[in-house]
Amino acid sequence: MTSILFIGDFGSGNKGQYLVSKLLENLIKKYNCKFILGLGDNIYPNGVKSTNDKQFIEKFELPYANLSNNIKFYNVLGNHDYNLKVSPRNEIKYTKISNKWIMPNNFYCFKKRINNVPVEFIAIDTNLTKMKNRKTQEQWLLNTIYESRCRWIIVFGHHPWKSYSTNKEDDYELDELYTKINNIGKVDLILSGHEHNKQHIYIPDKPNMVICGVGSLVDEEIKFYNNEELKFASKTLGCGKIDFFKNSMNIFLYNINEEKEHSFIINKI
Repeated sequence: MTSILFIGDFGSGNKGQYLVSKLLENLIKKYNCKFILGLGDNIYPNGVKSTNDKQFIEKFELPYANLSNNIKFYNVLGNHDYNLKVSPRNEIKYTKISNKWIMPNNFYCFKKRINNVPVEFIAIDTNLTKMKNRKTQEQWLLNTIYESRCRWIIVFGHHPWKSYSTNKEDDYELDELYTKINNIGKVDLILSGHEHNKQHIYIPDKPNMVICGVGSLVDEEIKFYNNEELKFASKTLGCGKIDFFKNSMNIFLYNINEEKEHSFIINKI
């Protein structure tokens, strides 16, 4: 069986990133994980100045040197990646330089057949007020979802649609975009980072949502609202894993001790 992993907010070059990298290494070996979805904030604190910026080495290549070059990171842009005006363009260009880094555009999609099940992964740029091609993205995004014939559809971006933490930021334009995505009725899972915690949120008539912004940092001061839609929350470093089957998708959240903190199943007839 083959699995995939996902992490967000990882590009710090700190001890936490190395600890999560070791977790990734162990899970890859144990569960035959083939690639990683990166959920943004790839290079803290402000992104990069050029494709030769040493931060690519210090905050990406070295922390993940323990992982095989066959393990690719499919990345998206976070808000910190936009702090320098030139950073988004250089992060996209870095795709042609690194053996592990993949981000051909600020939004893109790819399809994989995992355990003989077709899955479509749709990477979006959630920095709507900063990006120049937001209308182009919206049209492309909705058309891509409409036209997909894959068994499972996963949308991943940096900012979450919903959150039950005290750090939640209201973004009405992003809420409108996610609502349009939801109204199509085909997306099975939404993955995001941004908040330095883990959350699993399920709201009837919406896709399951997972926040996993703990690839190198955690917010110890964060508090969570008591809400029945919040199925799980934690403030530990770690990552997520997904197993794909024809009639179910299994999602797991891990801490750096390789302990399963939470898991749930999405069923499809």
